Amino acid sequence: MIFIEKKGRFGNFLFQYFLGKIIQKKYNQKIVIFSKNENKYDFNSKKNIDKLITNGIFLPKISKILDILKSFCITINDGNYKNFIRESKNHKKNFFISGFFQDIDLLNQNIEILDDLINYGNLLPNEEFNNFDLTIHLRHLYQDANIDNHELYKNQPDIFFYKEIIDKENPKNIKIVCSNKNNKILLNLKTLYGDKILFSEKDDITDFTTLLHSKKIILSLSTFSLWAGILSKAKKVFVPNS
Repeated sequence: MIFIEKKGRFGNFLFQYFLGKIIQKKYNQKIVIFSKNENKYDFNSKKNIDKLITNGIFLPKISKILDILKSFCITINDGNYKNFIRESKNHKKNFFISGFFQDIDLLNQNIEILDDLINYGNLLPNEEFNNFDLTIHLRHLYQDANIDNHELYKNQPDIFFYKEIIDKENPKNIKIVCSNKNNKILLNLKTLYGDKILFSEKDDITDFTTLLHSKKIILSLSTFSLWAGILSKAKKVFVPNS
């Protein structure tokens, strides 16, 4: 069995799940994911966005059970996963994946797995998402949640980053995906572009589907929108310089 302890939210989880799929391809074992009770912040989706992945058995995340389970498994973490993937030894033991694995090279070297990562049947129909020339994902920093106050995410793009792209692309309409209607960039974009801006404040599954089906996307500094950019069929994907 391949056990995955979900860490972070959906974008982080997709890196963990991607590594799980690499190991699954190598050893042909089932994937068990500990995340069923993981959405604890009020800005997370009321639905569990993990259901968008292709397969997996979902169990609650309980510390005591995880600690016992780890003692019977080969643990794969951020420090050893590269060596583990490269080695040819045929392990017969169970595997426990616990880390973040935010490695674009890992995706490039196993790009065929991307086609089997998301269950597109569980996404919302694309007819209601393809009426916008440009979609922007804004990451909102919540003051009461450490997960959003990490130093790597605080330096989000400023208004000039978005303005330069919008003025060059000259879209007829712009969809903003953000978890908070009072986001400063959102308010500034409304002031600059008026009726061109449509704000979406829904659950994570709707937001992810919106980004996947967009014609052009401007990403934020977040793994959530990064994965949407990687998996989408958008004509253009604009990525902040980070």
